[in-house]
Amino acid sequence: MRAVEGLAGDPGAQPQRTMLAWNRTMLAAVLGAMLVALTAERQQRPVIAAIAGLAALALLFLVLRDLRRWRHDGHGPWISLLHVGIAVVVLAGLGATLAIAGLVY
Repeated sequence: MRAVEGLAGDPGAQPQRTMLAWNRTMLAAVLGAMLVALTAERQQRPVIAAIAGLAALALLFLVLRDLRRWRHDGHGPWISLLHVGIAVVVLAGLGATLAIAGLVY
């Protein structure tokens, strides 16, 4: 890719945009976990609802903590990437558990 002439850009802005993008993805996972919790509650599956609700709170805590810890000193997005990966796996597991529980009963 070729840079646009005349636009030097801000070298510190790209890492910040990357960090904010990872945090938006994590917030989407929080909303997904809340949706799984509400769906489990409607299907009268309190254990799955409790686990999904606790997962949503834990994910929200991680998002807020990562936003506060971000610095321009090279902290990097890797810890946020790890948190997003874990969030996606947990959300997929909760959704699959809810779907299988719905099929069994």
